[in-house]
Amino acid sequence: MIQPIKTIKYMKYSFIVLLFSIVTNISAYTMPVGIPNSTLDFQQEMPPRPSDWSIEKPGYYYINYQTGSDKQTYGTPVAPRKSFPNPASAGSYIEISGEYTQGFNTHGDRIYALNGTDADWSADVAGPVWVTEAKDTGGVISKVGFLVMGANVFISDLNFINSANLQIGSPTAGRQATNIVARNLDLNGGGISISADSTAPVSNIVIFNSTIHNLGDVNSPTDDDFHVISVGEYVSDVWLLDNVLHTASGSGLQVLGDLNNRGSTNNIYAGGNEVYNVRQAGLWVKAGSNVVFSSNYIHDLVSTSWSPSKGLGAQYQPDELWMINNRISGVEYGIRIASTSETTWDKKIYIIGNVIHGVKPVQESSNIGPIETTSSWQSAAIHIASSDEQYIFNNLIFDAPNGIDVSTQNAKTWIKNNILLDVTATHVNEPTGYHIMLEYLALNEQAFIDNNYFGDGMYVRVKEGVFKKLHETVSSLNSREGASGNVQGTNLITQDNIDSIMDALSIDGIGFTKLKDAGTDNVNDILITRFKSQFPDTSGINLDIFDGQRNLGNSIDIGPFEQYGVQQEATIPTKPSGLKLIQLPNKTELETTIID
Repeated sequence: MIQPIKTIKYMKYSFIVLLFSIVTNISAYTMPVGIPNSTLDFQQEMPPRPSDWSIEKPGYYYINYQTGSDKQTYGTPVAPRKSFPNPASAGSYIEISGEYTQGFNTHGDRIYALNGTDADWSADVAGPVWVTEAKDTGGVISKVGFLVMGANVFISDLNFINSANLQIGSPTAGRQATNIVARNLDLNGGGISISADSTAPVSNIVIFNSTIHNLGDVNSPTDDDFHVISVGEYVSDVWLLDNVLHTASGSGLQVLGDLNNRGSTNNIYAGGNEVYNVRQAGLWVKAGSNVVFSSNYIHDLVSTSWSPSKGLGAQYQPDELWMINNRISGVEYGIRIASTSETTWDKKIYIIGNVIHGVKPVQESSNIGPIETTSSWQSAAIHIASSDEQYIFNNLIFDAPNGIDVSTQNAKTWIKNNILLDVTATHVNEPTGYHIMLEYLALNEQAFIDNNYFGDGMYVRVKEGVFKKLHETVSSLNSREGASGNVQGTNLITQDNIDSIMDALSIDGIGFTKLKDAGTDNVNDILITRFKSQFPDTSGINLDIFDGQRNLGNSIDIGPFEQYGVQQEATIPTKPSGLKLIQLPNKTELETTIID
C-alpha cells in the first residue's frame, strides 16, 4: 500500500507550490548506495486505534491470550479476544496485549494466513493487515514460531521473547508470501527466516529498524548454525535495512538459495545494518544472485575452531555479489570468498569502497609469520580463495596481518584505487605481511594492479610466469606488465584516528594529498555501466563511504573517500508550467502542497 504525501517543507523560501496531481511511492528513507528503492512504503504510519474502543469495532482486534475469550469476535481492551484471527482479512488491525503464547510452554510453530490488499486501509474492508503491540498495556509474542503466509502485511512495533521467531513463507508448498514488512521489532532468542517453495515463491519483503539477538549459545563447542536472519530458496526482492544483529551461534545473515537452480534466490539487499558478536560471518552468501551488501558496520565477530570469523563473503555459488562501502573490524578475515563450486557461468565478486581494519590472525593465540613462510591463505583484510572474476576497487586496508591475498588459480583480478597501509599486525618473528599477495595466478595478463596507494614498507608479491616476484617500491611494481599508476606514502590512518574519521565523515587534515584525482577512471565501467545493467533502478555506485558524490571519470580519488570531488551546490528549480506560486507573509519555509 502506498500513501500519497500531502505536504513537504523546504526551509528558507517563502512561497507555496500547488501541484494538481497524485504522488505515490515516495518515502523519506534514502537507500544506501547501490540498493534500489522498494515499491513498499515501509515507513507509513499504522492506522490509529479507535478513539472509543469500549465496544467491538469490525476490523479492530484486541488479543490477550491470558484473559481473553473467543466469544468475542474482535475484542476490546475491556473484553479481549483470546486467539489471533486466522485467517485475518484485509483491513484488519490487530493489537497483542500481554504474552501471546498460543498455549505453548516451549517453542512451537503456528501458521497465520494474513490476507491484506494493496489499497488504502479501511477497517474490515481493504488494505494491509497490521499486527502490533497493545498501545495501552504493551504485548509480546512468546514461544511461538510465528509463520506468516499471505500478502500485504505490516508487523510493526512488537517484541518477540522466549525464543519466539518470525518466519515469512515456508519451504512447504502453498505458503506463498508477498509484500511483507517487519519493522521496529525486538526478537530475543529467535531469528527471522525467509523461505519458499518453487510453487509458492516469496517476494517483496522488508525487515527494517529491528534488533534481533541472543540466538543459541555463542560459546557453544558445537556448530549450531543459529543464524540471525536466513534467506532460503525461491526468495526474491528482500531489503534488510538499518537492523542490529548480534550475539548468535551462527552468522548474522546467511543467503542460501537452491544450489541446483541458478537465480532461484535473487536481489537480496542488506544495507545500513550493524552486526557483532556472531560466529562464522557477519553477512554471508552460499547461493544467491544479485546480492548487495552496502554501508553495513560489521565488527567484533567470534571465531571457532571450525570456522574463522569473516566480516562479509561467500562460498559455493555467489552470483554477482557486490560489497560496497562497508566498515569491517575485529575479524580474522575482513572479506573472504571461500571455495566455490564449478559452474557453467562466471562467478563475479565486487569489493568496492570498504574500510577494513583491526584484522587479527586465525586462532588469535598463535603467532604468524609472513606469507613466504606459510601461504596466501593466512588472515587478511581481503582473501579470495576461489571465484572467476574479482574487482577490488577503492578500499582502505590497514592494521591487518595482510592486505589483499588471492589464492585462486586461473581467475581474473583487478586491484585498483585502493589504500593499503599497515600490514604488520600480530607479526612477531617477521616484520610484516604482504600488502598484496597473488599466489597462484597462472598468467601475467590476468592480474591488473593500478593506481593504488601504499603506505610504509611496501611489500607486494605477484606471480609472474612460474616465479613469484617481490616488489618493494612502486617503480618496481609499475614496471610490471599489468600494473601502473601506483603511488607510495606513509601510514596516515591508524587505529587511533579511524573512529574520529568515520564519525566526522571527513579526512580533512589527514594529509592524503596524493589521493586527489589520482585514481584510474577504468573503474567507471564497473561502478556505473555494469552495476546499472544488474540494477537498472539505481544510479550506480556513485557515492563514497561518507555518502559524498563520487567524481567519476578521470579525477576520481584513490580510496573510499571522495574528499576532493566536485562540490555539490543546491539549485532552485525554475517554475514549471501549471504551478501557482503564492507569497506567504512572515514565512521562512517553502511548503509544497500536493493536491489529489
